Amino acid sequence: MALVAPVLLEHGSDDLKRRFVRLTVTGEITWCQLFSEPGAGSDLAGLATRAERDGDAWQVSGQKVWSTGAATADYGLLLARTNPDVPKHQGISAFVLPMRQDGVQVRPLRQMNGHSSFNEVFFDAARVPAANLIGEPGGGWPVARTTLAHERRLALFAAAAPAGADGRAWSEAVAERTAAAEPHKWYPQRAGRPDLVIPQARAAGKARDPVLRQEIARLIEISWSARWMAERAAANRAAGRPPGPEGSLGKLSSSRIAQQAAKVHSMIGGASGLLAGPQSPLGGIIAEILVSVPGISIAGGTDEIQRTIIGERILGLPREPDASKDIPFRDIRRS
Repeated sequence: MALVAPVLLEHGSDDLKRRFVRLTVTGEITWCQLFSEPGAGSDLAGLATRAERDGDAWQVSGQKVWSTGAATADYGLLLARTNPDVPKHQGISAFVLPMRQDGVQVRPLRQMNGHSSFNEVFFDAARVPAANLIGEPGGGWPVARTTLAHERRLALFAAAAPAGADGRAWSEAVAERTAAAEPHKWYPQRAGRPDLVIPQARAAGKARDPVLRQEIARLIEISWSARWMAERAAANRAAGRPPGPEGSLGKLSSSRIAQQAAKVHSMIGGASGLLAGPQSPLGGIIAEILVSVPGISIAGGTDEIQRTIIGERILGLPREPDASKDIPFRDIRRS
């Protein structure tokens, strides 16, 4: 909801807004993001999934990967190539793709932390109504940039129960929310769980270790810096300003915090931090942190991509060379 609704409001037709925005905000329909591909991860503009016009619809064929929630989503926010005869950024279009159809196959991906939050999605002549095109044909790259800008500044907010919320409607809503969040219950571990560091250091009797204390101080330092940056971004949102490249600063900070927290957890737990099961540190939470943290440096754009955006759009450095940006897509050599 936090990604699709702003994108449709900015780029969608009046018909798309009327059909999807309200149902998205109320939670009556759910979405997944169909961007990344096996051969086009960090180079998103190199995507090869194609959409071809067929009467009053588009036919989509290809593959996407790392699609969170694809197994249960009603619709997908899809990027597909509609013109291979122009440079790669110009031949991409954005669509609202109905997920519940014969031409769409979703397969879960098993992660090294044991969860299956992500999926790979295969399209075999899947159909998208022509009215579900977002913007103009070939206008998908601005849609992609808007989506990614919102994703990089996305924050998760926990809803507090109102006073006296103990009725059937509330309990059903909580149960529904819990079921929807089940595939993502490991996300706090992906962020490194810096909140557990000091209690764990004390419990292990290592709170006075001078080297460990330095690393904990470094973690607190970057965590507070990120918090202040998030507050500034929230103020910009409240003032109605659109998301910009500063989202990459927050995204990169979250990676640094998670990596530093994992380092400190390793120093505290030692080899026992790798153990899972009820007798392991915090019932396996520390082990789950250590195998989940690498994911935050990839999801939503790799750390390397964030540094490129910061260098070019904030620091004003020369653009990174791209020999393929002016070549028709069908002429680009690909693996």
